[in-house]
Amino acid sequence: MSDEKFIQLSGPLFEAVQTAKIFEDGKTFVDSVPRSPPEEILDAFEAQRGSASFDLKRFVETHFDLPPQEEEKVPKASNMEDYIKKMWPVLLKEMKAPSPYSSLISLPKSHIVPGGRFRECFYWDSYFTALGLEDTTLIKNMVENFAFLIEQFGFIPNGNRVYFASRSQPPYFSFLLTLLYDTGEEAFALKYIPHLEKEYAYWMKTCAVEMGLNRYFDPLNIPRPEAYSRETQLAEEGMPPEFFRNLRAACASGWDFSSRWLEDQKSFKTIWILDILPVDLNCLLYHLEETLSRFAKDPTPYMAAAAKRKEAIQTLFWKEDFFFDYNFKQKKHSPVASLAAMTPLFVKAATEEQAAACVKRLYIDFLKDGGFVTSLIESGHQWDMPNGWAPLQWITIQGLLNYGYTDLAMEGAHRWLALCEKIFEETGTLLEKYNVRDCSLDIARGEYALQQGFGWTNGVNLALTKTLQRLEKR
Repeated sequence: MSDEKFIQLSGPLFEAVQTAKIFEDGKTFVDSVPRSPPEEILDAFEAQRGSASFDLKRFVETHFDLPPQEEEKVPKASNMEDYIKKMWPVLLKEMKAPSPYSSLISLPKSHIVPGGRFRECFYWDSYFTALGLEDTTLIKNMVENFAFLIEQFGFIPNGNRVYFASRSQPPYFSFLLTLLYDTGEEAFALKYIPHLEKEYAYWMKTCAVEMGLNRYFDPLNIPRPEAYSRETQLAEEGMPPEFFRNLRAACASGWDFSSRWLEDQKSFKTIWILDILPVDLNCLLYHLEETLSRFAKDPTPYMAAAAKRKEAIQTLFWKEDFFFDYNFKQKKHSPVASLAAMTPLFVKAATEEQAAACVKRLYIDFLKDGGFVTSLIESGHQWDMPNGWAPLQWITIQGLLNYGYTDLAMEGAHRWLALCEKIFEETGTLLEKYNVRDCSLDIARGEYALQQGFGWTNGVNLALTKTLQRLEKR
């Protein structure tokens, strides 16, 4: 990050641009590409900034190529399925950095991006996008890109940007390999088991704490470049010593941000994710261990690790009638009930009795008119009430199907797809997240504007449509 060629990520020009908020979105400048050698741009900046006529935004637009506005490319479509098919070519991007000064990390293959402000490949988004892809080559390309990143970094970063390279995201590489294996690409999938072992080693070396269980982590304790202005302002309010590291760990979780990570369920001042063992992360790592126990050359250690983690999922993360995150510092469960509790059912790690109890809570508390709501707390953060997200619909519905709760699974899928169709008819696009309680565009916004496109919504919606068609033929 301190490399002087990335003047859009650190240094005096970066700080001036982000502090002045000349762009509405803090990600705009960090994704911009210098048009000339950075030292020349910095010299010009220092020479001109003291002038009374100096215009910072004009200076940036003169010396940088700004990222394109993807919203202009949304296709006209007759229905939701037609829209999704027309969006795949729009979202498919070549992952070659246009210059050595770009923050983009080049990848060997093209990749389907989420859409909107997310112009690069994102780790966990890719699996849910892949669920709706009929072209297996596109999924194989995702795997090749992730294998390339594992070789380069030892893990799969949050996304292929320099400023994402200190952290990962929910580990779905094993799910991508399993998806390919189950669709007839056995030889291709098995070729990447050594990469999966490397990823597992990263999680156990960098992110493991107690009893072989894991948390989300980022070693850097500095503001994120893409959120510099907002996070430095927050820090001025008097934050705990590891405040930035906690924020970054929350971003690694994919749930940025949520009442799950806040002791008072609302204020960033109380962020405590570094003390949390997330139930969903440990379920995903259970799947990773199960996958390696099936396919690794020496499966024995992975079988033992999976058995140990499954026991922890069923005991440590269980409280009365639901699964919860666990605070390993305070030795107590998180008070926040969320759809993360359905991940044990998604990976088949829950007992039949636990599944039955979860389903009861799910039906009473989480099923809303537009699908399953993320949490029961209205905190103002985007991974909470009233928002629903495509990946969580998929995890929940598949978890229900795994334990035989077909009627509730189908009801949730129908409600979610009906909401997406309704909003599509109103807007002509699919969105990153939805208000499942009110079935409106009035979502909990989070730290950026509502994004359209949208990779994982497209993928999950196609996959859910096929799932319903299959179930209704029975």
